[in-house]
Amino acid sequence: MNNDLKYDAFGNLDADYYVEKAYELRRAYLSSAMKSAVVNLKAFFANLASSRTLKSAPQH
Repeated sequence: MNNDLKYDAFGNLDADYYVEKAYELRRAYLSSAMKSAVVNLKAFFANLASSRTLKSAPQH
């Protein structure tokens, strides 16, 4: 069995280390999700603007 766990000076599992690793993973995921959302939002509004004409015919 591969035991690559990190322990503190007292032989306990180093919870602070793993909590910090979890925060790093969460920051990376949220950053990626936010970038993806911005790209999708920009594409949506670009398609919305390009599908509309600048001078529309009267609506009545």
